[in-house]
Amino acid sequence: MTRIIAGEWRGHSLPRLTEGSVRPTTDRARTVLFDTLREVHDRSVLDLYSGTGALGLESLSRGASSLVSIDRDRTYIEEQRVWLKKHNTIFTSYVGDVGKVLSKLNQKFDLIFADPPYAEGISNDVLRLIEEHALPNAVFVYERAKRSDSEIESSIFTLAKEKVVAETRLQIYKANIQ
Repeated sequence: MTRIIAGEWRGHSLPRLTEGSVRPTTDRARTVLFDTLREVHDRSVLDLYSGTGALGLESLSRGASSLVSIDRDRTYIEEQRVWLKKHNTIFTSYVGDVGKVLSKLNQKFDLIFADPPYAEGISNDVLRLIEEHALPNAVFVYERAKRSDSEIESSIFTLAKEKVVAETRLQIYKANIQ
């Protein structure tokens, strides 16, 4: 059972999804990621391809100021809504294709997570939309398969750190926006 690893909701189980092919970020990978990020307090968070919501919910538990969660599977988003309602927390969520939702979203973020299905990755079009939603000095975390070792080609993001945990590669990019 996957749980929140730190913060206000430490030890609380994440939404349990019995349908679909969701691949939640493991506890170990989240520990490494958040230890590397260090501080998420007061950050606005965008969680793309959110699935169980592990990354976004972990951020809220650690003091993030807001969360926008996007996934194409309505069941995943509904489970996140139910979970957060039990924890008396309001967040914004969208069901749909990440690119289509981002093209209509009028908001910028400090911290952006993207954990697409490993076989799909992020298209250049979605990457450009992510760039448009980044605040100056934003952090972009791209979770992908360990065997995917190439960097993204971005006009604003520079690879700052990379961590490999089991079968997961975590690439942490920093925005350089003036």
